[in-house]
Amino acid sequence: MNIEIQCCGIVVLILLWYFSLRQKPLGLESVRLFLVTMGMTSFCILMDITSIIAINNRALISEFLLALICKTYIISLMWVGYFGLIYSSTDFIATREVRRKKNRIYTAIVLIGTVLIYSLPIYYFLEGEIVYTYGPSCTTTYVFALLFVLVTLYKVGVKGAEMNPKRRRAIILWMLIWIIGAATQFLNANLLLVGFASVLGMVILFFELENPEANIDRETGAYNAHALGEYTKLLYEKQESFSAMLLALNDTYIAENNNQSIHLDTTLGHIVRYAEKQKGVKVFKTLERELVFLTSDQTRMQEVFQEVKQYIETDWQARRTDGVPGISPYYVLLPDSSMLRNVEELFQMLRHFRVGKKENPEENSILLDEAKIRHYKEREETELLIRSAIADDRIEVFYQPIYSARQKKFVSAEALVRIRDKDGTIIPPGRFIPVAEKTGLIALIGEMVFDKTCAFIRENNLKAQYGIHYVEVNLSVAQCENTALAETYIGILKKYDLDPSCVNLEITESTSVLTRNTLLKNMNTLIDYGVKFSLDDFGSGASNLNYIIDMPVSIVKFDRDMSQAYFANQKAKFVMEASMHMIHDMKLEIVSEGVETAEQLEAILALGIDYIQGYYFSKPLPGSEFLQFVKEAQ
Repeated sequence: MNIEIQCCGIVVLILLWYFSLRQKPLGLESVRLFLVTMGMTSFCILMDITSIIAINNRALISEFLLALICKTYIISLMWVGYFGLIYSSTDFIATREVRRKKNRIYTAIVLIGTVLIYSLPIYYFLEGEIVYTYGPSCTTTYVFALLFVLVTLYKVGVKGAEMNPKRRRAIILWMLIWIIGAATQFLNANLLLVGFASVLGMVILFFELENPEANIDRETGAYNAHALGEYTKLLYEKQESFSAMLLALNDTYIAENNNQSIHLDTTLGHIVRYAEKQKGVKVFKTLERELVFLTSDQTRMQEVFQEVKQYIETDWQARRTDGVPGISPYYVLLPDSSMLRNVEELFQMLRHFRVGKKENPEENSILLDEAKIRHYKEREETELLIRSAIADDRIEVFYQPIYSARQKKFVSAEALVRIRDKDGTIIPPGRFIPVAEKTGLIALIGEMVFDKTCAFIRENNLKAQYGIHYVEVNLSVAQCENTALAETYIGILKKYDLDPSCVNLEITESTSVLTRNTLLKNMNTLIDYGVKFSLDDFGSGASNLNYIIDMPVSIVKFDRDMSQAYFANQKAKFVMEASMHMIHDMKLEIVSEGVETAEQLEAILALGIDYIQGYYFSKPLPGSEFLQFVKEAQ
């Protein structure tokens, strides 16, 4: 009998089954469908051999049984094409729900084909070693099988740009080999190549896409980052909740270790082997060389955390002989994945709170509850809002007038940044400024505010028309760290052909601590050009009068809290009075912020403060309203 090719196919499939099943299963949908497809291919090859044996021994079996065997074989060919389409659909159909709807249609078609093939007649040819089947049943098989293959090729072609290029190439090659085998067998029926062509397709898929070794990190034995992404994506698609824990080793352990790669992977390997003994836990190693633990039993995560923590801090540490520093692990626990919308949010959240360790170095774990996640999401939404506002030029400048106690009129103003949402509402500064500072966007915003302020001064000729001698503009910490700050700001002043005395740049106490040397160089350059500086929010930071001594400022601003405390606390009153006298003795001027009532105004005027700013006079106003206010106050 001419079954040599089929026997070779069986041997190849046995090897594929061995290598596929010897690794621990992860449960990915693509792997499951690959195994199902390979199972159908194995069945197809066995039925091919069985049908040849049956035809050679047709005298010994009934006609019905012979037809049943031969038709079952050719039907299995069609089902191989069907499962090939189902397998491929995990790549070109985005969501699980859509795939289910499409798969129901494909299943209906394959069932219709199965009924037709069983119903139609089949004929047999046997001459020496040449044996094959033909007739309406076989023709119908080729039509349906080719339909599934062509649909697969079409879908892969149309959706190819959205697919992983490697997966796309492997699936196309698989389908083309199947078509070549089918065409060859259709034109020359004695060459039984279709089954073996399916086996070759399985070989391609295994080595290119579904080799389980590709999901394993060789150094630690954990699943790798690719497997983590695919597995969590599957869980979210299936809407199956799970718990997650990220374990990160401290930077000191890595930095002080001369052979860091070996020791780190050895350490992680010990932890992985221990954790995998825990029931229902899967362990993954990320690209950042951290471990992620997943379990579908949400009640188990706290137990896993305590067990792993206990192992690292006692059992493993006690057995160590490598002489390297302790690892001081840091844990991020997510008790319920349903608090996050998708895989992207999951990884962003873990990464964000892992980096956040630097803000709380004394803590070694953090539990992500709804409040923390909500705060994180609000922060992300605010960052997107800021970036959108910058791109759409929705950064606005409001101006709060400053009253001169000596001249009895408004002589200056403070420029304050505002962001307008797409619907026209103003976003409170307390919402976006902290986010802008953390993301570094505050530097760009600050430069935009300075540019817009200079344009406003130039366009409205503030000094001549409204008696506004200068406008105060805040400098952020990020801007003060920029060595090109002075050059940039001088360039903007030249752009609008402005007298540098028309602006006063405000620095904060924290700014002077963080960026002292760079800040002083920028300040001296700008002062030489003619710009003056104020020390903003005096009394709110961890500073003292040394800041005023060290920094070349001409104005000191008492912040709102200090001004309000003057009216409510006797000790604060003494501190403010003493500070005022010392500052005046240094020949510097003072602005008191946060004055809100007539009584407070009288007290501040009696104290001898130079300038007064606060809601008693006006809240910050858009440019046009500010001009109208100053005009009416003249």
